Amino acid sequence: MSNSFELPKTETSKRLLQNLRRTRLEVQEVSLELEEINVKLGEYIRQKQLERVRKKLIG
Repeated sequence: MSNSFELPKTETSKRLLQNLRRTRLEVQEVSLELEEINVKLGEYIRQKQLERVRKKLIG
């Protein structure tokens, strides 16, 4: 087994870097979508809590 390391060709490096950049943007997109879902769930939970409190007040 050899311990030598070869640098990838320039074209390969450029393609891999482009793929990494795209993947980073996709992960960022999913993260923002999850954040939006989390906000909506928080609003839903608060609304349900408010409805329960109002229901108890009315009797």
